[in-house]
Amino acid sequence: MPAKGFRSRPFEDVVARPGYKWVLVSLLVGMALFGWIAKEAAAIEIITEEDVKKKIVTTVHLVKTADNAIILFDSSRSMAKPLKGSETPRLEALKEMLATRLTWLPDLGYNFGLYLYTPWTEIYPMQLFDKAAFANALQQLPTEASGDTLLIKALERLDPILSGLSGKTVVFLFSDGQYTRYKELKRPAGVARELARKYNVCFYVISTAATKQHEKTLQEIADVNECSRLIEFATYMNRPSYNSGALFVAKAGTELVTVTEQKVVGARGGDILFGFDNETILPEYQEQLNKIGGFMQENPSSYVVMHGYADNTGSSEYNMKLSHRRAEAVSNYLAGNFGIEPDRMVVMWFGSLNPTAPNDTPEGRTLNRRVEIAVGIE
Repeated sequence: MPAKGFRSRPFEDVVARPGYKWVLVSLLVGMALFGWIAKEAAAIEIITEEDVKKKIVTTVHLVKTADNAIILFDSSRSMAKPLKGSETPRLEALKEMLATRLTWLPDLGYNFGLYLYTPWTEIYPMQLFDKAAFANALQQLPTEASGDTLLIKALERLDPILSGLSGKTVVFLFSDGQYTRYKELKRPAGVARELARKYNVCFYVISTAATKQHEKTLQEIADVNECSRLIEFATYMNRPSYNSGALFVAKAGTELVTVTEQKVVGARGGDILFGFDNETILPEYQEQLNKIGGFMQENPSSYVVMHGYADNTGSSEYNMKLSHRRAEAVSNYLAGNFGIEPDRMVVMWFGSLNPTAPNDTPEGRTLNRRVEIAVGIE
């Protein structure tokens, strides 16, 4: 039963109330802002800081997408440059972002490590995540940006750390793509590829690259396996879904209602479903996507979050690729038909994780071949 004051409205009538700093509206699964998530089948991760602080969303509503997180913090001279669209230096903005986001990270039993690699310094050695201790560790990070980016050495130092971990690890690598060539035959991607071969690790490469060549270096790292990705620094800072999606998503089938007065209602509907081993958008879903595209054209401050999934048929790596292609198909549709820019689309993919239905029936597998969508308004 919806909370008092809640009522569903057609998508065309959905608007953000004046004065809100930002909103997140689900177009296809039916959500209200700041914690209301409801659907008979599936839910997309669109958790806000407010949700966690008020315990509207708790650990029982979430699924971990990683067991461990390692932050390789860059304080090299390039981090003195201002954040795009701001006068705040990147170093200062990054420290502030980490302090804000990680203090409300749901307690799902993560192991965390924070390492400065310009030069290498253990700030928060790999251990069970503790918010208070981590907050104290952040105070030890440099206040001035200087020095070189010792990227190869940093990646090599990950080997003994990863060898002592179990489960999946996400490495948040902040880098400008420059590195000291102390081992002439080695490239950063070669070291990262070897780590990906040995361990269950994904690289979230957060780029401050200033040249095409430096960006290519970082793209090569992001290409070492399917779960890794390259994200531009300003986009990462402005889209919290990249950070949270790397660590958790809302549990499929989650049904929550909050009594908060802050509500914006989205339209009810289904996920974008796909055929077996296929990423082609079926004609019956084009009308839904057209509404999303039209809404985003009319609201330039809006952005869309897409989560791609697959059923459990086939290998884990293949399903990861397939879910990626499905999410990309949706983003390509919006870009091609409505001119939605890349920095307004958060594209995530999770393979067969978080099924919305049992995979032991054809009907269940059909429901799991999906892309979940939500739209935010800043």
